[in-house]
Amino acid sequence: MKSVKNGVFAALAAAFLTVLVGLTPGSALAEGGPLPADQDMAMGDPKAPVTVIEYASMTCPHCAKFHNAYLPEIKKKYIDTGKVRLVFREFPLDRAAYQASILARCSGADRFFPYIKILFTQQSNWARAKDQKTALAKLGQMGGVSISTFDGCLADKKLGDGILKTRKDGTDNHKIESTPSFIIDGKTYAGSLDLAAFSKVVDPLLK
Repeated sequence: MKSVKNGVFAALAAAFLTVLVGLTPGSALAEGGPLPADQDMAMGDPKAPVTVIEYASMTCPHCAKFHNAYLPEIKKKYIDTGKVRLVFREFPLDRAAYQASILARCSGADRFFPYIKILFTQQSNWARAKDQKTALAKLGQMGGVSISTFDGCLADKKLGDGILKTRKDGTDNHKIESTPSFIIDGKTYAGSLDLAAFSKVVDPLLK
C-alpha cells in the first residue's frame, strides 16, 4: 500500500513540474498574502468581445470533466485567439471544495490556474481521500505552498468569507443552483459545455 501511495504522489509531483514549468521560483505565493476572494481570476484578453463567467466547485465531477476534457479545445479556439475571456468564480458545494478553493487562492496569481488544473486533474485522488485537508496540503507542498502557509490561508477569515460571498452572489444574482454553470450574455447555462455546445452559444455573439 505504501509503495502505491508513493507512486501516486510521485506522479502528482511530476504533474506539477509539467504544469508549473516556466514560472519563477519566487512566484509561488502572492505578495502580501493570498489572492483576495473578490479579485476575479480570468484567462484571455480583457478586451475580448465575449466574457464567459464560470461558477465551479472543486469537488464537482462535471466541473472536472469540463476543465479536463472540454476546456483545452475551447481555450485553443476561443480564448487563445482573443475571442472569449473566461472568468472563474468559486462555488464550493462542500468543505473540501472550499478548502481547495482556498489553496488555489493561496498559491498566487501566476499559479492560480495551474493549481485549478491540477486540482481538477487529480480530483479523484484528493477529493476521495480519507483526510482531504492533508491530501490538499500535500498537493500544495508540491507546488510551493508550505503547510504553514496553507494553514494560514485556511485561518484567514476575510479570504474564507469572500469565497462564500462569491457563492452567495452567484445564487442571488444569477440563480446558480448547480455546478458548473456559465453566465454568457446575461443568461445562465447549467451543466458542462463541450465544444459544440459552447460554440452554439458563443458563435452568434461573435458575428
